[in-house]
Amino acid sequence: MAKDTEHFKVSEFACKCGCGKKDIDQRVMDMAETIRQALGVPVRVNSGCRCKEHNARSKGVPNSKHLTGKAADLSCNLGSAKMFETVKKLHAEGKLPALDYCIKYRTFIHIDCGGKRKSLWEVRA
Repeated sequence: MAKDTEHFKVSEFACKCGCGKKDIDQRVMDMAETIRQALGVPVRVNSGCRCKEHNARSKGVPNSKHLTGKAADLSCNLGSAKMFETVKKLHAEGKLPALDYCIKYRTFIHIDCGGKRKSLWEVRA
């Protein structure tokens, strides 16, 4: 079971529908903490764990890493471009060893430790 970090509580990663699902992977919490510390500003958890029903309502893919607690969508006041570049820098420095995938969206980033993909980085509109 995951434990709180300096800036995040496990409860922040719980399914937003209120079902109580909060099986977040500690590696996701640790990555969020590392990103938050590097940015130096508060980071919001837009989505962490999701139950099947909430994932469907959120238009998540059927095999979403959110379903297994291996993903989080994060945002902050600095914007997704700054977050994305920070994650790339941290990864290059070896500070995000669990990162398997990162997507930059217009207003947030997605990080996960759910297995390697063809590419580590992706940008979506």
